[in-house]
Amino acid sequence: MTASQEPATVDTNIAVYALSTDDRADRSSALLRSSAFLSVQVLNEYANVALRKRRDPWDVVAADLIALRDIVPRILAIDDHASREALRIGERYRLSFYDALMLAVALAGDARTFYSEDMQDGLVIDGRLRIVDPFR
Repeated sequence: MTASQEPATVDTNIAVYALSTDDRADRSSALLRSSAFLSVQVLNEYANVALRKRRDPWDVVAADLIALRDIVPRILAIDDHASREALRIGERYRLSFYDALMLAVALAGDARTFYSEDMQDGLVIDGRLRIVDPFR
């Protein structure tokens, strides 16, 4: 199995770019379409970015979230186990709690690649999950 066939998921920034006119939209859209699942945290953070930073109306944000769910129908919840794992991951790899939480969900979903522009490119979490900056 090649790296491109391994289960992957994305950080919120990839979802934001995918539904934008940004120069990174095409690459982000392809990564989103190839994702095995999304953490519900991606949907929540997307809504926050769209409402607070872009000042999109609520109905536009709701439509965007539907589009994200249509592109990647498998949405993984944040549960108690993920929260506990996030504490361990955050401390071990010196990450913010919310970044570690997203990585904990990625591990729970058996992702092997986590695409993010905001985390350390090449970092391997627990010997199983590689963070890749797709724009480097």
